[in-house]
Amino acid sequence: MGINRLRSYFGIFLITSLLATGCIKNGPAAKQDGYFVRNVIDGDTIKLADGRSVRYIGIDTPEAMKRRGKNWEFDPEPYAVAAKEYNRELVSGKRVRLEYDVEKQDKYGRWLAYVHVDDNVMINSELLRQGLAVLYTFPPNVKYMDLLLEAQNEARRNKRGLWGSLKGIAAEKAYENTGKGFCAVRGAVTDIYVAADRVFLNFGQDRKKGLTAVIYSRNIAFFRAQGIDPAIYYKGRNVEVVGKIEYKRGPRMVIDNPSQITVINAK
Repeated sequence: MGINRLRSYFGIFLITSLLATGCIKNGPAAKQDGYFVRNVIDGDTIKLADGRSVRYIGIDTPEAMKRRGKNWEFDPEPYAVAAKEYNRELVSGKRVRLEYDVEKQDKYGRWLAYVHVDDNVMINSELLRQGLAVLYTFPPNVKYMDLLLEAQNEARRNKRGLWGSLKGIAAEKAYENTGKGFCAVRGAVTDIYVAADRVFLNFGQDRKKGLTAVIYSRNIAFFRAQGIDPAIYYKGRNVEVVGKIEYKRGPRMVIDNPSQITVINAK
């Protein structure tokens, strides 16, 4: 075999190898920037064509599925279907750009990202702006917290989506509303208990029926940035807290940021 033919074979092999590894891009590959969305799981989770699941950073949407025993059943919270459908409208069958924060994956192996489409639309903020999600702050992934809070405030002012029909309940009725989606609970903070990694705001003495709001230590900095020490400030005050009620030794609601708790007046 001649030298020229060897060089030709070697050149073809080298170019093929570089294309396969992505070191250089041919014409079609250059048009494939971003990631193709294969499926929309729910309001805040999508699956890419490469098989990865992506959870949107900074937001939480109503749940469509509930676990009963070992099985998952379709039992949507208010606006769960609307959130999924709007998410599908924005990203299904499109290419999206993923922007990461400090942590790239959660404990379930899902990728965590701010998801952009058409370069100028962040899906995370759009879902908030339409009132189909609420702000969910989980340090250290808080790069766009102010932007996301602004989007939520816009929805809240204009009573869009879930903000227009948010169920209001008294703190002593919290038990009856466990697992029913986002709601607004009103009552007086009668006692505060500080543990090693969280602060408990107790509404009333009956822990089995009345609400306990929980603020984890990782989120306390958000309150202190507004001059609030949650271990002291809320005691004896009438407040409204917004979130989901779950049952763990009694009804409780996790408070991630100050936007979830509003002082109505001092008791």
